[in-house]
Amino acid sequence: MSHNSSAISGYQKINGPADFVRDFLFRRPDVCRNDTCVRSSLFMDAHLEGWIGIPHGGGGMGAIMELVTILGNYPEREDLRNPLSADFRMGGARVRTGDEVNIKVSPTESGAEGIIIVEGNAFPYISATVGYRNSDSHRKDVFASYIPDNFSHIENNLIQLPHYRNCFVCGIERGSPGLKRGFYLLNDYRSGKLVVSTVGFEDGDKETFYLFERNSIIHPLALLALLDETMGWAGFMASASGAVTVRIGFTVYRDVHVGEKLVVLGRGEKVRGNISSRLFYWTSGGVAVVDDKGKLEIVIAASGQYMGVADLTTQMKTELIPEEFTSRAFDLAES
Repeated sequence: MSHNSSAISGYQKINGPADFVRDFLFRRPDVCRNDTCVRSSLFMDAHLEGWIGIPHGGGGMGAIMELVTILGNYPEREDLRNPLSADFRMGGARVRTGDEVNIKVSPTESGAEGIIIVEGNAFPYISATVGYRNSDSHRKDVFASYIPDNFSHIENNLIQLPHYRNCFVCGIERGSPGLKRGFYLLNDYRSGKLVVSTVGFEDGDKETFYLFERNSIIHPLALLALLDETMGWAGFMASASGAVTVRIGFTVYRDVHVGEKLVVLGRGEKVRGNISSRLFYWTSGGVAVVDDKGKLEIVIAASGQYMGVADLTTQMKTELIPEEFTSRAFDLAES
């Protein structure tokens, strides 16, 4: 049963002006709350697809972060909110494109917690912990250890990676709005296999990535989904395996504004096991704002764990386009 206002006794439906992000996520005004929590339902249809037939984890993470902003203890002032930590655990229940899930977020003493449940499953699809004024220095230290000094070290050394048709993050033939990001391997032996994506360097970004904003601040939906995808690609370059996210955590140091130029990076840190039995990889990454002189300011740092899935590796080989980019990506990952 969906968590709509008519189905939950004691909850008040939240009404407000038209809002692009909330309407994109929830597709109907079914966000409701009581004195202790906020609830909604989320349709995982094609507008949130990642892998073919599988919703992108960024959709669930973005939906949780959206409902967190409705809680009474959410700090509206940036200096009372950031650094903000958001840690997600995924995969307790299987979700396919077309499913409907139920979301609940509740305040905690220092932040919030959230959960996404598939009806009839004992384990959550996603669980989350959010903390205000809470920094993970290790994430930032790792990211800072390899981020280039200047964007000039990146922009002319990129090898383009393939993409899907309908993925929320990289799809270029979508019927719904999407981020339409490209991914690249940094061709620099000194850096290892860094995967890069950029925002704000093309006029078309106004109609894609920058759509996902509120009051000229980029919504976590776009930022977390893009980081998850970038770090997943980084793990692929280290393992040659498609994978699903198991755990991922972010530390946000300041708000990111519409019009700011961004470079997003990911690096594979460790691979354990093999795809014939059980494979995991760990990655790091982050988002940096690029100023007029190319200097990079870290605004988000992240870490993640992924599980290799043989069927998804096969899907990459058959469904990513263009074919020559796919072949090159596998050659580079296997080298």
